[in-house]
Amino acid sequence: MERFVHRENLAHYRRLLAEPDVADDPIRHQMLIRLLAEETATEAKHDHDGNGAT
Repeated sequence: MERFVHRENLAHYRRLLAEPDVADDPIRHQMLIRLLAEETATEAKHDHDGNGAT
């Protein structure tokens, strides 16, 4: 279940970053980049540790 949430978060952040108005808002853009990086790192850690196999 946790792995599903991480994958959905990654997809959501990528969709938000693709929105045209995000490029015009540097603060929102940076926040989404940071969230995407954190989620990517969490996903990689779970994959590496074997904790996300659901």
